[in-house]
Amino acid sequence: MSRLTDAAHDPRSQAEVELEPPERLAAWARELGVTPEALQSAAKAVGRRVDRIKDHLTGGGAAGQSGG
Repeated sequence: MSRLTDAAHDPRSQAEVELEPPERLAAWARELGVTPEALQSAAKAVGRRVDRIKDHLTGGGAAGQSGG
């Protein structure tokens, strides 16, 4: 597994999602099972940390409201 895959599948990962270049955004979105647009929206809402984004995307939403 790649480091990106490991981070995307670890619910506690504090790795930061790369939103640029578009190829990295697409890779992160694919690993997280969302569209690039949904990933960008989640990152805007809660910051770029994987754990916060996953919580936001699964309806937890409250984690990381301060951004990051």
